[in-house]
Amino acid sequence: VELNQNIQKIFQDYKIKYPSEITSLDFMKFLYSRFDLNNDGNLYETSTENITHRKPTIIQFHPSYTYEDFVRGIVAESNGKDIQYKNVNKILGKLSKEALENPFADYVLIIDEINRANLSAVLGELIYALEYRGEEVESMYEVDGSQKLTLPPNLYIIGTMNTADRSVGHIDYAIRRRFAFVDVLPKKLEDNTNIFFNTSDFVEVAKLFIKVGEHDVINFENAENSDFLSNDFYAKDIALGHSYFIAEKKKVSLEEKNNYFKMRMKYEVIPILNEYLKDGVFNESATAKIKEIEKRFVQTY
Repeated sequence: VELNQNIQKIFQDYKIKYPSEITSLDFMKFLYSRFDLNNDGNLYETSTENITHRKPTIIQFHPSYTYEDFVRGIVAESNGKDIQYKNVNKILGKLSKEALENPFADYVLIIDEINRANLSAVLGELIYALEYRGEEVESMYEVDGSQKLTLPPNLYIIGTMNTADRSVGHIDYAIRRRFAFVDVLPKKLEDNTNIFFNTSDFVEVAKLFIKVGEHDVINFENAENSDFLSNDFYAKDIALGHSYFIAEKKKVSLEEKNNYFKMRMKYEVIPILNEYLKDGVFNESATAKIKEIEKRFVQTY
């Protein structure tokens, strides 16, 4: 009871002194591991870890992205007279160092379009470090007097990619087995407090990819390919996602939503469907279906 009372007071003081996005539960676990209650009733600090926030870091890969951009590299610095070159940690190197120094906080790195870069070249020796968390690996660059680099277990790496993009095939098996893969499939949503959903157009477009069940039940996980889809493709790999059919209420009013959805269909969805037709994703039987959808949006909005 006495420990709880003392920790609670420090908890309140620290929450004010160190604004943080760390959850209250994790913060309390951190404090319990940091302080000891002695016989005199006073708390004594037993650890020197820093308190830090847990806001995710988001970056995007592209074809010219390199190890020197992502992990460690050489930068040029001017001191007013000369140019000096030094090795520094980049995004992943910095996060790894911070996460090692703050084991009670979770760090999240989100890599958008992870398949766009040459992953073997960008990750280098980290392919090993991804599998053996907490173990040191030798980096190509020495930073702060050490070539050692460690990916701690409290650093989480999430990669996102579009399976319709053919560059997905560039991810080799050595990298694939170090990640868990989760499909985010198109899903029929409903209007709620945050969004409007264009249900009717979503269903019509879904019918180009899968055989829709009775009462317009949409299930991309278990559905059969539609007759419009080429035999070389699977619907869940190339179907258009539900984000095309969402309008955020904080950005689009009730009066604006119909025109908003019409513009998205005319200038975003239908052009992609026509590209799919040209590229052979759809067979010729889809032509009439796409034209049928397109007729409803011939007016300029």
